Amino acid sequence: MDKPSAEPRLTMRFSLQEMRQSEAREWILRYQQKIKDMGKEKATAWWQATIADIARRRGEVAADDLRKRMNAIRREG
Repeated sequence: MDKPSAEPRLTMRFSLQEMRQSEAREWILRYQQKIKDMGKEKATAWWQATIADIARRRGEVAADDLRKRMNAIRREG
């Protein structure tokens, strides 16, 4: 019998990583739009409530990972 290929597993892992990056980019765009619509102070309060909700639903590790990804994307330019 043939061994199962590792390729689907790698593709799946890459897709999950790309999905997380895409989510981080989306949250950055949402935050930037909130700043335009509401001002920085209210947008920051909105983001703090949003990330707290993400931490509650997905766990603190997932919220920290999202923050790290967002910061990395911002640093890249």
